[in-house]
Amino acid sequence: MMLLLPILIKTPDSRVVMQSSEFHRINTGSVEFKDMDEINTDLGPSNLYARTKLGQVVFTRALVQRKANGELGMSPGQAPWFIATHPGGVSTGQQDQAVEAYGTKGKIGVKAVQPFMKDPVDEGCRPALFAATSEDVVKDKMDGEYVIPDRSTRDVSSHSKDEQLGENLWRLTEQVLSEKLGKLPYATFYV
Repeated sequence: MMLLLPILIKTPDSRVVMQSSEFHRINTGSVEFKDMDEINTDLGPSNLYARTKLGQVVFTRALVQRKANGELGMSPGQAPWFIATHPGGVSTGQQDQAVEAYGTKGKIGVKAVQPFMKDPVDEGCRPALFAATSEDVVKDKMDGEYVIPDRSTRDVSSHSKDEQLGENLWRLTEQVLSEKLGKLPYATFYV
């Protein structure tokens, strides 16, 4: 996405949609995105998943903050629009992973919630589809919003609003990518 950012900036009404989840709120209060040792720590499947969903919300907010500061060639109040979404409770392979990870407890939990789960194609895609295509996103300048079913917004966790957390994730991402790929054309920390 960062390599495409110059094109996104020039494209009217462009958007970047991150598929997050309400899991960004669960057991993520100690996440700091401090270093690779933290990232490589096995927290168990649910907590690892929650950390990735927190990362998507934090990254979305970090991009919006950079735009507000006029960084990376972006201008406040203009595209690209950065939005995190939550699909709602959808039936996916994740439920099978819960059974595998937690055995009988996972199986019981999945059986209890399965009747309430939505189809990912018929209903789960709606928040992301709205964020990616609706004219309301531009009209309402929905930058940094967290969109939930159906076409609503919700406040994110207080931890995901921590600007230092966003800076930590940004630095760590640039560090890892720079080490793996070499100099990044957009890097601000590891040039």
